[in-house]
Formats: sequence, C-alpha cells, structure tokens
Amino acid sequence: ALLLVLAALIWALGLRGKSRISLGALALLLAAGVTYYALPLIKAEPAGQVQAQAGELWQPWSADKVQSAHASGQPVFVDFTAAWCVTCQVNKRTTLSNAEVLAAFAQHQVQLLRADWTRQDPAITQALQSLGRSGVPVYVLYLPGKQPVVLSELLSKSEVLDALKQI
Repeated sequence: ALLLVLAALIWALGLRGKSRISLGALALLLAAGVTYYALPLIKAEPAGQVQAQAGELWQPWSADKVQSAHASGQPVFVDFTAAWCVTCQVNKRTTLSNAEVLAAFAQHQVQLLRADWTRQDPAITQALQSLGRSGVPVYVLYLPGKQPVVLSELLSKSEVLDALKQI
C-alpha cells in the first residue's frame, strides 16, 4: 500500500497547475497515514508466539538428516525457505512459531529442519525438484513408511495440526 501511495505521489508531482498541488498533497497525506498505521505492524513481535523457543528447535536441513530420521522412524518437518521470500517470513511468524504448533511438533517428536534456499543451494534445488516444486515456500512432512505430505504455500495453523494428526 505504501508503494502504491508513493507511486501516486510521484505521478502527482509530475502534473502541472492546481492538480499537482492538490493531488500531491492528497498523496502525501495518504503516504503519511499508511506509514503511521503500517510501521507498528512491521516492527511488532507476533502476539502469542514463542520466538526464542522456535529458533532453537529448528536445525539446518541436509538430505542426510532427512534420511537418517526417516530410517529411525522419526517424522520430519522441513521448511524450505529463503530470506527474500516474504510469504516464507509471514508463515514463520504466524504459523511456524505458534505455541500450539510447536507443542504439537514436540508431542509427536517431529524433527524440525529448515532448508535455507536464500543462495539457491543446488542440494536444496534438487530436493525441491524431487517434490515437483521449483521455488519456495515449500512445507513438507515426511512420515515413516509414507509419501511426503506437501502442505500449501500459505500455511495455516490448522493445516499443520491436521497434517500432524496423520502420525
């Protein structure tokens, strides 16, 4: 929204006469209003989340870790993510760090792995392609003796909890 308002401001400043002043002032007021309401939302920590605990639970992904957990009969949840992926960051803040979701992971003894594709690691690219995907976000629950369960890109708490019920 802020980018759209700033684009309108730039467009208005390119006009001539009274329309430049009136539309420019309107766009400037809209930009200030959007900034006023958006800035606290961007800076705010998610309510009811356990950020520190969530960061400690996630281990770096490797194909070997998935294979060894699979061989030992332990379920594995993999978060294929990237620092530049906005959807990934939203899902981390709203779903993957939710106290109820983390408790369900712990209850089912699910190993949590994070595959960081920020620099497009070839091993992660290969893993994504094996799942029929070409980019992030991808969320996969590997269950012993079953096919991987690929969850939706817009992850919800209920979707993760429903997938964990299959264990």
